[in-house]
Amino acid sequence: MLTEEEMKRIAAEERYRHSIRMSLEQEAAKPAVEPAAPPAPGFGSRVYEFLNSSVGMWLLSSVVLTGGAAFLQQIQHEHEIAQKNQSDLINHRFEIEHRLDGMSFLLRRAKTVGDAKAALGGIFKSAIPLTPELQNRSLASLYLAVYPMLVGTEKEKTNKAYNLVKQLEDVELLLQPLPDDKPLDEDQRNQITKLLTAIQQLKFAEK
Repeated sequence: MLTEEEMKRIAAEERYRHSIRMSLEQEAAKPAVEPAAPPAPGFGSRVYEFLNSSVGMWLLSSVVLTGGAAFLQQIQHEHEIAQKNQSDLINHRFEIEHRLDGMSFLLRRAKTVGDAKAALGGIFKSAIPLTPELQNRSLASLYLAVYPMLVGTEKEKTNKAYNLVKQLEDVELLLQPLPDDKPLDEDQRNQITKLLTAIQQLKFAEK
């Protein structure tokens, strides 16, 4: 037969078990916690997903092809302009040097003012048509035409040559009223020769 003390201990154990069981039943009755929703994708992620889609790949390839074609077209256009400028520069250089050589040659053989006038005619027109489109261009206009196609010291040389050509034009203007059969003064010959030599020494750099 159980003693009173044992009965109290058993009752206490039963109460403890009951409380544990009730706690477990309450925990089990609680609704399950739903997992947190994943964060919404950011702008960069959406762009990346779009570009990896079929539409995105098509759009990207179209942009690349269009941009690449435009870039190549621009390069070709610039190359064509550079080639044309180089060709124009060669033609102008040849015409200028031909004019100056012809004027120097005629001036060395000049005896009269008329001969000097003929020699200086190359300032305004080529006596021998080498390049038809440049034949009737003046020396000054030829130098002005090549100026934008040059860089650095070549621009400076061309500017100096242009100013010397304008001085030649002034000398030619002073000779015009004089009779053609008048003997050419040596001072006049030396002045013209000095100007021509100064211009010829301002050669373009070889390309």
